[in-house]
Amino acid sequence: MLAKIVKQKHSIMTKINLTFILITTLTINLFGQQCDSCKKEFDKLLMIKEKSIINQNDLEISWQISQKLYNLKYTDYIDSVANGMEYVSHSLTKTFSEICIKSDEKLGVDYYFKYLIFTSGSAEEERSFALERLFVKYPENVLNKIGKDYDFLDQLTWGFLNNRYYGAINPFEGNDYTAMTVYENEPKPVLNMDNCKSIFFETNPIMITKYNEYKYQIDYIINTAIESLKESE
Repeated sequence: MLAKIVKQKHSIMTKINLTFILITTLTINLFGQQCDSCKKEFDKLLMIKEKSIINQNDLEISWQISQKLYNLKYTDYIDSVANGMEYVSHSLTKTFSEICIKSDEKLGVDYYFKYLIFTSGSAEEERSFALERLFVKYPENVLNKIGKDYDFLDQLTWGFLNNRYYGAINPFEGNDYTAMTVYENEPKPVLNMDNCKSIFFETNPIMITKYNEYKYQIDYIINTAIESLKESE
C-alpha cells in the first residue's frame, strides 16, 4: 500500500514553485475569513518556533494552542481567502513538530506523540513526514516510544520513503506541504530497493552501532520500505 502512494506522490500533483501554496476549496471558507483569533493563536506558535531555546512551558503552550486550532479545523495558516481559494503558508502539524524537534529530546518526543495520538485518524501525510524527521533528530527516544506499535512503525516507514526520496539529504526538508507539491527542476529520485538500507543508515548513522538493540524495529522499517519500493516498480 505504501508503494502505490509513493508512486502517486510524484505523478498526480500540479507543478508549482510558490512561496504560498494555493489550495482550491469546493466552497468559500467563510470560517477561514473570519477566524482572526485563530490566526493570532497560530502567530503565537510561529513565534515559539523561532525561539533558539524551547522549554517545557513553550511546549505546553504550543500543545494547548495546537489542540485548540485542530479542534477548530484551523490546521493551515490562512494568509488570505479570495474567490473560494485559500492562500496558506504554514501547516499546523509541521509547525508544532518543528517546535518539538527544537526542544528537549524526551519532552519533544513525548509531546509530538501526544499530537499523533490526538490527531489519530487524520490522513494528513505531514504527520508521518514529521515523525521521521523527529526520528532522525532523536532516534533512540523515538524507537523506545514506538516499541512494537505497528501503526507508528508504518508511519515512520512512510515518512522515510517520502523524506528520503532524494537520498539522505532532503533538499525540501524545510518546506511545508511537500506531499502536495512537485517542484520544477526537482532532482532525480534516488531511493530504490538496492540502496534503501544504505540510505537508512546514512540518514541515521547511530543506528549502525545500536542495531542489535533496535534490530526488530530497524529491520521492520527497512524491509517494509523495500517491499513497498518493489511493488511500485
